[in-house]
Amino acid sequence: MRSRFTDALISVALPVAGIAAALLAIEILKRRGDLPVTIPAPSQVWGVLIANGAGIRSAVIETVMNAARGYAVACVVALGAAFIAAIIVPLRSPIYNFGVGLASVPLIAATPLLAMWLGSGPLTRSLIAGLSSYFPLLVGAMQGFRAYENNHMELFHVYSASRWRRFRFLILPSSLPYLFAGFKLAAPLAVLGSLTAELTGAENGVGVIMLNALFSFDIQMVWLTVLIACALSGVGYALWALIEHMTIYWESPRELIG
Repeated sequence: MRSRFTDALISVALPVAGIAAALLAIEILKRRGDLPVTIPAPSQVWGVLIANGAGIRSAVIETVMNAARGYAVACVVALGAAFIAAIIVPLRSPIYNFGVGLASVPLIAATPLLAMWLGSGPLTRSLIAGLSSYFPLLVGAMQGFRAYENNHMELFHVYSASRWRRFRFLILPSSLPYLFAGFKLAAPLAVLGSLTAELTGAENGVGVIMLNALFSFDIQMVWLTVLIACALSGVGYALWALIEHMTIYWESPRELIG
């Protein structure tokens, strides 16, 4: 019988194989001259990456660090708010509505305002990344902390279990599928928020390179930055999916999806 780790690797390898096949098809079509000038061959994009490796590496690190800081803060705040909402029922609706309000603010409009107030430094970029990833984390946590079966909770009451034991052995395990759903959805959004914030005057980052490439009509560099952004988002999602497969050992992947 295959292990859960093997199943997780297969679930990641299949999309990667599909992407590799698509890149090979684009390479063949480009060499045959069947694609427009705005679509470069993957080999051309790879050549740009090799020629600008040091600068790209520095930009990727900057974007990842800003996204990771904002994502971490959003996780702490969202989980804390959901925990308070689960304990103090009258606060549930205000906390959720406040999250909806934050999610309704378009990042493209909020980013320039925050840059004017706080500057265009790492703090602003991390804040934007956190705001973009906050709502999925909040929804996942609030739904998860209420996902336990009522008859199970009654059993814990019968045995006079403490609040900590109820949370540790019932609420938290029941909430894990919802929590991981929020973690997975929020990771790409944190990357998107970091890239959006870099378009407002940052000195380094994948978004900065993307903007410069657009203005100079550097098609290969534009596609390289787009692919890097997609890869960062995919890696963030895949890491949480792998952790989910390893953590929720009492359910099969089919049960988690269904």
